[in-house]
Parts: sequence; C-alpha cells; structure tokens
Amino acid sequence: MKSTFYTLIILCFIASSVSASKTYHGYVVLNNDSKIEGTIQMLSPTLNEVKVKFVSTDGKKQLYKAKEVKEYGFKVEKWNNKTRKHDTNIIIYSRQKVLRSPIAFGPTQVLLERQITGHINLYNHFVEANTNVDAPLEHVVYLQKMMTNDLVSVNKDNYKTVLKGMMAEYPELSARIGAKGFKFRAIEKTISSFNEWMLDNGEEMVLEI
Repeated sequence: MKSTFYTLIILCFIASSVSASKTYHGYVVLNNDSKIEGTIQMLSPTLNEVKVKFVSTDGKKQLYKAKEVKEYGFKVEKWNNKTRKHDTNIIIYSRQKVLRSPIAFGPTQVLLERQITGHINLYNHFVEANTNVDAPLEHVVYLQKMMTNDLVSVNKDNYKTVLKGMMAEYPELSARIGAKGFKFRAIEKTISSFNEWMLDNGEEMVLEI
C-alpha cells in the first residue's frame, strides 16, 4: 500500500513546488452526468478528496466541491525501470460516504481515489492527523464489493476476516488469505487476482447456481 501513498505525496509536492500551470490532463463528471474534459491540478492527498481545481478545454477555470462531482480522473506519466519507458497511469476519484472527513470540520461526502476497480473496488482515503508530527496523514484503506454501496475499512487486524468473506466465491484464494504472499501488505495483488478470476468464472458460476 505504500507505493500509492508515496506516489500521491510526490505528485502533490511537485504540484505545490512549481507554478500553477503544472496540471494533468483529465476529466470531471458532474452530478448531472455531464463529462467535461480539461486539466486538473493536484492539491494534496486530503484536499484532492474535498475539491477539484479544474480548467476546461475552453479555458474556463472552476473549483468544484466534492458534493458537485461524481467522479474525476487524470493521466500521470510514471517511469518504468524495467521497460525503460514511461507508463501512463489513470488516477480516478469517485465520490463516497466516509466516517471521517479528510480535513478538520470538512465534509464526509468526499472523492476517494479508486486504486482498483472490479468485483471488489479498493479505495484510498487520507485523513489529516495534525496531532501526530511524525505521521501527519493517516491512510485508510476501504473495500467495496460489487452490487453494494457499503465501504468496509480494512487493516492489519481485520483483513483476514474481511477478505475471506468478500472472496467466498473463490474458496481456493480465500483459504490462502493470511499465508505467505497473501498478507495485508499484498492486499492489492490479492484483490486483483480475485477480480481477474471473477471475470473468467463469475458469470458461469452465477448461471450454475
């Protein structure tokens, strides 16, 4: 989980260290389902969840609040040491209801970064922890099973129970949760494996039932 955390921190540091023209090509989907293309400026891991600083392709500047946006996304170029080329990553934020606002006295209807999309979605949520000098940001991981709107917070203490319950359709994988290679630090790989398996087997399994 550290890779996503540090990627967002680095992007926000770059955006705040250069001129306001440092932006990323992307889009915004508003509450009326209209999709507007333009550029998005990174603000910070927490502020990215409560507002979107946007410039449309016609040059119109707009600062959208989370309650006005269903989803937004943008492209980021990341160097791949193996291929020696830049990979294009699409970062997507989707509006969700959380228990704690990212900022003090802020909203709880916020835009969470959806890192993995599939039968199980994985979201990253960042909360300002101003009382902790050593760790000013708290990283919360949420999971969401397809066909539900409920977010489930997952951590090192409960991940076995949560994942085994969500992955009951794939008993071979569910049985390995907690074993070497399938611990909490490998949750991204585990969820991706489940989603891939469901794409290949989910429809057939439902028809058999």
